[in-house]
Amino acid sequence: MTTLLANPPFHADAAWKNALNAYFPEFMQFFYQKLAQKIAWEANYETLDKELQRFTQESKVGKRLVDKLIKVRLKNGVECFLLLHIEVQGNYEAGFSQRLFEYFYRLHERYGQWALTLVILADDRTGWHPKNFSIQVCGFQVNRFQFLTSKLLDYRGQEKALLEQANPFGMMVAAHLAALQTRTDPNARYQHKYGLTRFLYEKGLARERIFNLYRFIDAILTLPEEFEIRYNSSIKQLEKESEMEYITSAERIGMEQGLEKGLREGLKEGLEKGRQALLALLKSILKGKFGVLAEQYQQQLDEADVETLRQWGERIFMAKTLDEVF
Repeated sequence: MTTLLANPPFHADAAWKNALNAYFPEFMQFFYQKLAQKIAWEANYETLDKELQRFTQESKVGKRLVDKLIKVRLKNGVECFLLLHIEVQGNYEAGFSQRLFEYFYRLHERYGQWALTLVILADDRTGWHPKNFSIQVCGFQVNRFQFLTSKLLDYRGQEKALLEQANPFGMMVAAHLAALQTRTDPNARYQHKYGLTRFLYEKGLARERIFNLYRFIDAILTLPEEFEIRYNSSIKQLEKESEMEYITSAERIGMEQGLEKGLREGLKEGLEKGRQALLALLKSILKGKFGVLAEQYQQQLDEADVETLRQWGERIFMAKTLDEVF
């Protein structure tokens, strides 16, 4: 009898958030190529997520995987900037278009300029493809707000071409499609997850690119425990064949969750206690992986703020030496 994967934990929110943080230019080039060509990528772009969260927290309807607000500079002028509101939407939402319109005018109120709204529809509803919000009064159209959308389901059947792309979002889209396709079939999901992971090794990518793509695959293609054990065993064998250092998903997830839990629990009692909780956990993980910490590293840890500690915590999973962490 086939084991059913009923409502598996589907960590697409973290996956897409990490992907956009790591590969924003590649995201634009993959989904919105014409717009990406207008951006002056040599100039620094600015992430304004905290500003966006001030009013998006009020709207909790639907499964928004990612909300981002990014300020970019355009090629046609030194002082010509554009605000990009990016949303990855995880499922159907009845008032979706109206909510985007509300964000649109509230962003204008806040910044005094109009933003361009970009939407990735990551849901499994084939017929849902919103593109605008029209306001009518007594039969008269008084406003029409449009936004640019890209539907992941539209890439079905193109998986081979997606994997051949140099852009990392080719593989990410293929992984997301596999997750939607295998919601109730753990064996098929295992085959997809192992196949994509093996492809990462065989493609000869840099370690950082492999790790970032693996994090996405691991968060999207979640497995029941028995299949996860089988997957980790297969990957360990793949590790030996490819002679590459690897951290299994179970080990990595445990460390990441430990870091986050330690910080959350500490923050309940104050920022400094949160920093101390994170510091203690980070030291423990570093000692467990690298052995005794030299005095210079101890001092750096003791003097670091919360954000720096979190950045170092993320680097642990890739680093082969302490220097690579710090």
